[in-house]
Amino acid sequence: MSGGMMVGQVSGGGRVIGPGGASAEGVDAVAIGRDNHGVVMTGDIAASFTVTSPGSAEPRPMLPAITVVSVPAAGMIGLPSRASTVFVGRDKDLEVLGRTLSAGPGVITQAVVGLGGIGKSELALQYAHHHSGTYRLVWWVAAEKPEQIQAALAALCRALCAGTAPAAAAQATVEEAGAWALAWLAASEGWLVVFDNVEEIDHLQPYLGRLTSGHVLITSRRDIGWQELGTVLRLKVLSRPAAVALLLQTIGAPAAPDPALAEELAQELGELPLALKQAGAYIVRTPGMDLASYLRLLRTAPRQALAADPDRRSEVGQVVARVWAVTGARIAQVNPLAVQLLELLACYAPDDLPCEVLYGLDGIEEAAVIEALGLLASYSMINQSPNGLRVSVHRLVQAVTLAGLTDTEHAATRATAAELLQAALPQNPERISSWPRYAWLLPHARTVLAPDSPGMISVIGYLVASGDYRTAHTLQQRCVTALHDKLGPEHPNTLRARANLAYWSGEAGDAAGARDQYAALVPVRERVSGSEHPDTLRARANLAYWSG
Repeated sequence: MSGGMMVGQVSGGGRVIGPGGASAEGVDAVAIGRDNHGVVMTGDIAASFTVTSPGSAEPRPMLPAITVVSVPAAGMIGLPSRASTVFVGRDKDLEVLGRTLSAGPGVITQAVVGLGGIGKSELALQYAHHHSGTYRLVWWVAAEKPEQIQAALAALCRALCAGTAPAAAAQATVEEAGAWALAWLAASEGWLVVFDNVEEIDHLQPYLGRLTSGHVLITSRRDIGWQELGTVLRLKVLSRPAAVALLLQTIGAPAAPDPALAEELAQELGELPLALKQAGAYIVRTPGMDLASYLRLLRTAPRQALAADPDRRSEVGQVVARVWAVTGARIAQVNPLAVQLLELLACYAPDDLPCEVLYGLDGIEEAAVIEALGLLASYSMINQSPNGLRVSVHRLVQAVTLAGLTDTEHAATRATAAELLQAALPQNPERISSWPRYAWLLPHARTVLAPDSPGMISVIGYLVASGDYRTAHTLQQRCVTALHDKLGPEHPNTLRARANLAYWSGEAGDAAGARDQYAALVPVRERVSGSEHPDTLRARANLAYWSG
C-alpha cells in the first residue's frame, strides 16, 4: 500500500482508531486511514479497498473482490513452455507425484529435489501438462529469488483479472497484485502452482502458510527442510537403458548412431538427463560431430564439451557447466571450505569415500568439514551415505569442478588429496584387521596416488597379503613403469620392483610370464649387483622355481 496505514484486525467486539481519525468496530474490524488501495486479509477472506482523502488525486481503480473473479470455463494454463517430447525413464516418478498430489483434502505440497540437471523442472512441467485437464488453474512460478515469486503472483492476479478489472490489475503495485493473487488462491480450489528452483525454504513459508487448499509442487537443488512442508521426492539419475534411449531420441533416427557408442557415452555422462540432451543436441547441430567425436571431446576437453551451447544463444543458460557454476558460486558465498572440499572430492573415485579422509585437512576442525559436507549435500552436489560416514560425487560434477581449475590449482589440489589419502591408510597392510579399511580406500588410491608413492606400495602390499594378485600385478606394472621413467632401468628400486612384478605374475596364474621376466632380470642383476648379491641369488632361485 502507499500513502497510508492499515490498523490491525480486531478478533472480538471492539473499536479501532486509524490514521486521520478513521475508525471501525465489531468482529474482524479494520481501520484504514489516508490514501490507500490494496487487499485486506482478516484471516478468513480478503477484500479489496480504495480510500481517498478529501482533496487527493483521482484514485486508482480498485482490484475486484476475489469472490467475483473466476477462472474461464476452459481453464487457465500459465506454463513457461511445452513439455519436451523426448521424455523417458520417469514414469514411476510421475506416478509418485500423481498419488501424492491426490492424497486428500486441504493444501498438498510435494517437493522434488536433486542435482542440477537431474530433470526436476522437466518432471514438474510434464506433470503439469499431463494433468492440466484436472485443474481449473495451473500456474508456474520461477522461484529462485523472493522478488521473482512476488512478480509471478502479481502476474497471476493480472491474468485472473483480465476479464473483469484489467486496468485495476495493471495499475496495482507488485505487492498489491501478489497479495490479491494469494488471497484468491486461499479462497479457491482446483489449482496447481509450481514453484520452480526454490533456493531457500524460508522464501516460500510466508506464502504457503496462508493457503488452505490446492496443490503446490516445488522443485529445488536444496535437499533440506522440505519434509516440514510435505512429502519429498529425491530424483535420481536415469537408468542406463533410459539414458541411452534419451540420447538416441535426442539425436534422432537420421544420424543412425551406434547403440554401443551411445551406451558408452551415456555411462560417461553419468546418466544425467541435462548432459545427455546437451550432448545429443550438440551432435545433431554441429557439422561433422558424432558419438565417437563427442566422446573424444568429453575425455580430452571436458570443459569445452560440458559448456557447449547447442543453441548458440548465450541466454539459454541450460548447459551443465553453467548450471553447476551458479550453484558453486552460491556455495562459495556461504562456506568457502565447501568449495575446497568439492575440489578435493573431484580428485578421488566417484563413490563412497570415507569422510574421515577429509578430516585430516591442516588447520580445519572436523566439525567444520562435517558442516561443509552438509552444505554440499543440501545442494545435491554430493550424496552422503545414510550413516553419514561416506560421500559420493557424480562423475560429471567431478569433471566440471576439475575443468574449472588452472593446471597449477589442479596439481596442488591433487597433491593435497593424495596426502590426505596416504595419511588415512593403515600402517600395517599385512594385518587382517586393516583389510576392510584398505578395501574402502582402494578405488580412491588407484585414482589419486602416484604409482610409485609410498601409499601405493602399501596398497599393493595389502593386495598381496589378501591374495588379490591380479590387481597387485596391475598396480605393480604401473609402479615399474613409473620407476623406470623416473630413476632409470638399472636403479636398485626399479630392479626390486621388476622382481616383485615377476613373482606376482606367477602368483596371478602366469607362470610362463614369471619365468620370462626373471630370465630377463637375472643378467641385469648379475651385471649391476654382482653374481653373489642376495638379490641376484633370489632372482636365480625364482627363475628356477617358475621354470618348473
